[in-house]
Amino acid sequence: MSRFTVASNGDLTTTLARVEQTITSKGGSFSGDTTQGQFSGVTPVGKVKGKYTVNANKDIEITITDKPFIAPMAIIENKIRDYFA
Repeated sequence: MSRFTVASNGDLTTTLARVEQTITSKGGSFSGDTTQGQFSGVTPVGKVKGKYTVNANKDIEITITDKPFIAPMAIIENKIRDYFA
């Protein structure tokens, strides 16, 4: 499991709508609101699952709960950071 925080750079509703569209357009799933939610996506080597919580500073705290064994966590984390940034 990996946890990291992404700074919120604007309107959370807009950011999360963009993240949802990006993830679902690639065959994944996304559910949640401006306080918390979960997501999953498919990579060439397996499925990635995670959840997010918006803290008091409006930053997004992300937890990767499941990933393919052979996929390096750094690559998964960087890709998810790109989605939420």
